[in-house]
Amino acid sequence: MKILVTGGSGYIGTPLCVALSERHEVTSWDPGMFGHHLGTARDRIALCERRVQQMSREDLRTLEPDWIVHLAGFSNDPMADFAPALNWAENMEATRIVGGLAAELGVPLLFASSASVYGYRTTRPLTEADPVEPIGHYSQSKAAAESWLLEHHPRAVILRQGTVMGTSARMRLDLLTNGMTKDGWAQGAVRVLYGGREVRPQVHVLDLVDAYVHILESQTVPPGIYNVATTSDRVIDVAAAIAEQLREILGREVRLEVDDTPRRLRSYALETDKIRSAIEWRPRFGIRETVQELCRTLGEIDPEDPRCYNIRWMRLLHEAQAILGRVGPIDVSGGSAIEGRE
Repeated sequence: MKILVTGGSGYIGTPLCVALSERHEVTSWDPGMFGHHLGTARDRIALCERRVQQMSREDLRTLEPDWIVHLAGFSNDPMADFAPALNWAENMEATRIVGGLAAELGVPLLFASSASVYGYRTTRPLTEADPVEPIGHYSQSKAAAESWLLEHHPRAVILRQGTVMGTSARMRLDLLTNGMTKDGWAQGAVRVLYGGREVRPQVHVLDLVDAYVHILESQTVPPGIYNVATTSDRVIDVAAAIAEQLREILGREVRLEVDDTPRRLRSYALETDKIRSAIEWRPRFGIRETVQELCRTLGEIDPEDPRCYNIRWMRLLHEAQAILGRVGPIDVSGGSAIEGRE
């Protein structure tokens, strides 16, 4: 198959493109805002370093994809709150562009949505039939993108993903389990905000990749919405499990530090029977296995690298853009727009 992956150099997109490239013809459509981390698979993956908004009908006719996997977009609340208009453009308007072209040319689309669209729901695990109640710019943009696809693309498969965890070559340490594990590993304390009362579903990035691959290769998954998660736990219970596992691994005390300030933001558990019935998908990674993996990863990377934190990197790029707008480009290969002065 020919598969086009938008956001193919992202946290999920990188391992997905690598896995798909072993059996399929893969094009990654990604401008490389966080760099490209495809490793030895780079020679097997065609790279289009452009924004999704630049995609045209002619591009798709040239690429002739059998599937489009649409991962590109803003990916959490801090990013969306930092730039609400840009968040809408990247999550809703870009989806309209990609989805519209895919529908026009009859290409099925697999869309990465978010379980955050459910909002604050604490009564029972939620199914895909439950109404959405998005809270905040991020989940509102994802809910709007879902609605648009359901109305305009008859062959769209939408995955409402739980919070993703685990190691990727394009690493993120600003996610729930990843961030708390990093804090405990580096500082000896797992920090929990808002009392940790909220319930969050989670899924390991490689289990999520497996779900994508199964859907793409099965060719039989009906269009519609699917919840994707491995576990649904209270944040305080996730933190306690991480601290316990770190004590075993590190052989030293790891404290649990809880800020008991209340809030009512997002809390929901997911029912995942629908996707488990649609594909032969059996998740392999729980919190224990993920923490073990993350500890190995943290010994090999700089945990303070701003590229591991979406909002930090976005702020730095925004600041650099403003500076370069004043001083011009910097060419370190030879002549430069900036000359050193004493």
